[in-house]
Amino acid sequence: MNRNDKSVLLGFPWKGQFKTKEKIDQYFSNPDGIQCLLCGRVYGSLNGHLQIVHESSHEEYRDRYGLPWRRGLVSRNVSKRLSSKLTNRIKNGSFKPNADNKACVDKILSGAMRKDQPYHTAIKIEKAKKLSKKNVKHGRKDYEKVLSVMRKNKILLREACMNKDLPASSGVLGYAESNPEFRKKLMDTYYAYPMMFRHALACFRRNFMKILKDSRPKVFLILKSADNWEFHIRQ
Repeated sequence: MNRNDKSVLLGFPWKGQFKTKEKIDQYFSNPDGIQCLLCGRVYGSLNGHLQIVHESSHEEYRDRYGLPWRRGLVSRNVSKRLSSKLTNRIKNGSFKPNADNKACVDKILSGAMRKDQPYHTAIKIEKAKKLSKKNVKHGRKDYEKVLSVMRKNKILLREACMNKDLPASSGVLGYAESNPEFRKKLMDTYYAYPMMFRHALACFRRNFMKILKDSRPKVFLILKSADNWEFHIRQ
């Protein structure tokens, strides 16, 4: 309940909720003040204002608008000033932080963990998308598809695996090392290329290079530099 409805500006309380980190950063961007989304007024700090005027706790306010649970509801200048005062108090010994986290531990054990805010959920989803290629479990058909792409486009393994829908090159090589039949297909794909081609040594593990050398007597390797091998095929 609002004790001072006459002070509420037009368009408030805001009925939305922050969905992205960028919008939250924008909300906190004013160095001199922070806007109360319940009444539209701007203050250096919302700490007392929320409780006295809107009878709302900090937790309720953050939950309603999707704000970070652990970010202070103060302007940047106020935050810096309070941080500086606290630092000085710790240095001169007038304030000693309590290292006992028993209250926090008890809260977690009781199942009272706070839910993820929408912006945090969005960040997790984005990270999951970026890591999905690493985490996905590929099957034989996926690795066979890599060979098909290599043959069709006459490109090397690393280039083929740049396709987001295909396994990473490291995964293909790992599968080849453990699967002799697929390893032979991979080698045959390379041998179908022009008489000479270069490939960065970083693409292969050293023991795999030995397997490659031993697997086909007609192939010999010339070390061109510290990071470059050249493959030649004897006729």
